Amino acid sequence: MTSVTYSKHLYKNKPFLFLIASQIVSAIGNWLDLLAIMTLVAVKWNASPLAVSGVMLVFVGPMVLFGPISGVLSDRIERRFIMVLSDLVCLVLVLGVAFSTELWQVYVLLFLKSSFVALFIPAKNGKLKEIVEEDQIQTAMGISAMIDNGAKIIGPVLSGMVVATLGIQLAFYIDALTFALSALLLLGVPKYDRNVVAKETEQKRLMIFSNLLVEMKEGFTFLKGIPVILVSLIISTLLLLVLQIADTQFMVLLREIFKDPVTVAGYSMAASGGGMFIASAIFTKKQIHSTLNCMFFGAFGLGISLIAVAAMSHLSTTFLTIAYPMVFFLAGFSFGSAIIPLNILAQKSTPVDKTGRVFGIINSMTTLGTFIGMVLGGILSELFGVVMTFIVSGTSLVVVSLLTIIIKSLSKEGIEMSPKVSQQYKENRKHEILRAAETVFCQKGFEPTTMKDVVELSGMSRGGVYQYFSSTEEMLKSILAERDEQFEKKIHDFIESNQPVWETVESILDAYNKETFHKISAVTYEYFVTGWRSEGMERIPYLLTRFNRARENLIKLLEKGVETGEFDPIQPLHTIATFIINVTDGILLQTLLAGNKEADTEGQIEALKIYLKTVLQIN
Repeated sequence: MTSVTYSKHLYKNKPFLFLIASQIVSAIGNWLDLLAIMTLVAVKWNASPLAVSGVMLVFVGPMVLFGPISGVLSDRIERRFIMVLSDLVCLVLVLGVAFSTELWQVYVLLFLKSSFVALFIPAKNGKLKEIVEEDQIQTAMGISAMIDNGAKIIGPVLSGMVVATLGIQLAFYIDALTFALSALLLLGVPKYDRNVVAKETEQKRLMIFSNLLVEMKEGFTFLKGIPVILVSLIISTLLLLVLQIADTQFMVLLREIFKDPVTVAGYSMAASGGGMFIASAIFTKKQIHSTLNCMFFGAFGLGISLIAVAAMSHLSTTFLTIAYPMVFFLAGFSFGSAIIPLNILAQKSTPVDKTGRVFGIINSMTTLGTFIGMVLGGILSELFGVVMTFIVSGTSLVVVSLLTIIIKSLSKEGIEMSPKVSQQYKENRKHEILRAAETVFCQKGFEPTTMKDVVELSGMSRGGVYQYFSSTEEMLKSILAERDEQFEKKIHDFIESNQPVWETVESILDAYNKETFHKISAVTYEYFVTGWRSEGMERIPYLLTRFNRARENLIKLLEKGVETGEFDPIQPLHTIATFIINVTDGILLQTLLAGNKEADTEGQIEALKIYLKTVLQIN
């Protein structure tokens, strides 16, 4: 299928449409807010470069502090609730900024707002994974990135017009309205109960805060198992660090060049968003063969762009009014080329129940790089001037691009291959799926159970489950294989031990009274009884294979009793083992149909023991 086909399906997905509609208005509002704040602090209040950096520091600081924690919370608390709550609180805080009169007030309100944004981002990424099919994730992520970057075109231009003509406060009011509208649109996104029947998961919800460190460690462990994501994340963090050295000082640079920097800032930011929008559109359709190659070209383009901005700063303002937006278009395209492939790769590789933790860690690390870059930018600008700060940042980005190529060329571990997950992780995921399938089988029976039932109970994406199993029949066979292996191991351990064989036989028969064994046995009988139909005839050979395997194991156990002199059978061991299986199967089937009391399960097992004592002639 092509990505175009996927898009058509996505546009019929109403929850997805409500989610991206909310994202559209929220993203535009965020850019209205950002340019208004920077204009308020850098231009109207004429704050120092460090003070301007301080605004951005409190803007991103909570994402560093709360990124992993918010990721865990988004995996444990209903994600729509988190997003709606975040929008409503941000609405109030934006209005607070509109009425601020001191810089410290802006710092405090921005810090609180960013804290709730840090909750919103991993919840949105997780919700996207919930409502979009696995084969549409890349397209959905591309569309999401196009919306974010499209907002960077509309938002700055609109904000520049509003601030320049109607004043700074009106931009804040409009931003508050976008948060209200975003919250309303999110009501069209359905809740997703990932813990429909899983009582164990319900108990985990009551232990959210005590399990935070464990959950965060799981996210780090998952990333370590996919080298290409981990290395790309480290490079992205470094890229954002050196980029922010210059980025936070952009308004300071324009303030030194232009009498009215707001309009040029709006056009330049819009052009940057336009470049990122084009990059998003390309990666929506283009297959990504090498994440590191994309990061190399992106970092190199960013470096050249920032060096050009510094080199042209002494030219006429008329020329720069045209030239700067063009340069920032290249910078935006380069930035999108470097960052978007990592997000797509992480979304496609992460199971739905770990998206919050993984993206919380990704956001936390990249934001930490941003945080450090902002501090360095303010310090360098104070010490050496804003033009030199841009040159340092641009040169460092070129160095990062060269470092990316060196890492790729020196890699001997296949880091550019498809993401590899550890064998232990795969086994754990497979085990989780089988336990979910076993629960559904025991509740609904084999035939009525669908793959959708298992997907919903497992909490994984549809594609994540299909990665391990293609049908419910394959799942049941895996469950039965597990039980057969356990039985075989139990017999082997008994044979190797010094325990009397008769005690072993009694313990095996007594196990037939366990209720949990009865439930999965019902599913097994249902599966094989329906196997007589022509379309299910392949089940009969499978039944005979399991039957023969169980009988051979029982024969080995009985043979040990003969060898040790404990048994002196009056019938062939082959006949005795066959009789044990047939009788116990009949007892279990009757118990399942009529119950323990009517079937006299315990009495029937005792009758079988009497027969075996007689036929084996226990000495």
